[in-house]
Amino acid sequence: MRHFMAIMAAGLMLVWSGVALAAPPTKAPTYAMASATTLAPSGHHTWDKSLTREVALPAPYHPVRIIVIDPGHGGTNEGAIGVAGIHEKHLTLSLGLRLAEALRKHYPDAHIVLTREEDYFLSLTDRIAIANLLEADLFLSLHFNSSTNPEAIGFESFWAGEYADQESTKLGDDEAARNRKQQAAPLAEHMANCFNQAMSERFDVLDRGVKEGDYTVLTRAEVPAVVLEFAFLSHAVEGLAATMPSQHDLMIEAVIEAIELFQYQPLP
Repeated sequence: MRHFMAIMAAGLMLVWSGVALAAPPTKAPTYAMASATTLAPSGHHTWDKSLTREVALPAPYHPVRIIVIDPGHGGTNEGAIGVAGIHEKHLTLSLGLRLAEALRKHYPDAHIVLTREEDYFLSLTDRIAIANLLEADLFLSLHFNSSTNPEAIGFESFWAGEYADQESTKLGDDEAARNRKQQAAPLAEHMANCFNQAMSERFDVLDRGVKEGDYTVLTRAEVPAVVLEFAFLSHAVEGLAATMPSQHDLMIEAVIEAIELFQYQPLP
């Protein structure tokens, strides 16, 4: 709880300080893992080396200034354990810390917030409360899958879908909260689709699709919120690969490209 209160206090300072948040950066920086041109989707920025200036293209449809990264599980909630013998909570934390670092480099003017930075328990309601308090532009909950079927493989993503409507009935007369949920829903689905698209470009495994999920971090969200399932820890090959830093590099690339697609592609 002390960790949550510290994060909430930081969030309140951010919200109440009256300091205007900076607009997202207009230049896609160069990665060690890939060039900015490679990661930038159609409609973003490109760099023509024959020119002496950057070619700036249209402004984003959905600017991202605040991103909340939620490494799933933690503490007594260990999550899945796979063929490598490593609990999911450790993999999500490692991936989350590295993703946050990469996002801060890619979006230096954005605010990147982690729900946890250490191995401790944090309730689902507390996790999404942080994103709601900060009015985040994206809430990304990081997970790895597991199944009793040893052949289960691939990645998938979740958004609230119709389950958000069921949660909305509990809001009573809070029309503002209902409106926020309604506005966030199509953006959440959009982000989930962008994630699957970016992952499919890097991993030659089954794209299990974008699904609706009755998860607290989704149904109680008043911001665009998605659950990202990167791989099956229970699969003999994929489960081992999911523990490798080189694979995490690709996952981080995929999330960053997905955020770029989210910003620069209009809703369907």
